[in-house]
Amino acid sequence: MKLKSVELDATALMSEVMFGHGYAHYGYFPDGVPEVLSAQAVGAAQQAYLEKLAEAIGTVPGGVARILDVGSGTGANARALIERGFAVACVSPSAQMNEMARAKLPPGTPVTDAYFERFETEDRYDLCLFAESFHYIDLAAALRQSARYAEKGVVIFDYFRRPGREHRDGTRGTHAAFLAEVARQGAFEVLSDDDMTDAITPTFVIHEYLKNEKVAPFVQRFRAQLRQDYPWRAWALEKAFGRTLDKLGRRTGRSEKFAREHEYRLIVMRRTGAQAA
Repeated sequence: MKLKSVELDATALMSEVMFGHGYAHYGYFPDGVPEVLSAQAVGAAQQAYLEKLAEAIGTVPGGVARILDVGSGTGANARALIERGFAVACVSPSAQMNEMARAKLPPGTPVTDAYFERFETEDRYDLCLFAESFHYIDLAAALRQSARYAEKGVVIFDYFRRPGREHRDGTRGTHAAFLAEVARQGAFEVLSDDDMTDAITPTFVIHEYLKNEKVAPFVQRFRAQLRQDYPWRAWALEKAFGRTLDKLGRRTGRSEKFAREHEYRLIVMRRTGAQAA
């Protein structure tokens, strides 16, 4: 299991336990870093992300009723959209998250265990939705598959790599490479394309604060007490996890690093009628 998958599952589980919605995406902070840095602020920003996503869906010409949620995570976005009157089908390769989705979505909601590149169905949708999932997929394949299944448009709320930081396997590409592939295939045209990086990075500011100022001191006090009361258990803990625990209080600068290496964008596209190449 890849570390990124573990991180996503853990994020979704925390969101499920603390806030009841199970969002796996980052928070959206249109007003920047909040005065109070808390898990509750992240939860509220995750909800704001969903609201911004729904707003973007509403701009697709012709109106949207049927959505294919690609990389649907725990089904939290799908549930919120269903509550707004949309018919939503989900596809994701994560069996763990799909089980969480099936438990929370209305009976009969399609949830398919599959990579989008290999997804097959006779169904068609108004919209393909990528909420922090597009970067996992080869962008050329993602656009070709979207052209097969989306009759009206595509909404992408996700990050791209900065020039020189892209991966070489077709995933995590640059924004420029994405636009070039959209033009090459010709199945969609971009209606809006907004840089949301500054509204997303406060997520990492809060994560860093909670890690360094709340979690790390608690862990250090626990380790000290364990060494005093149960030295052999403390030895075993330190042997297995000591180096990892030592890193908890270190500043990572993840917010700055994310902004240097990524640009987070909200993109709405409409179908042109052309066939994908």
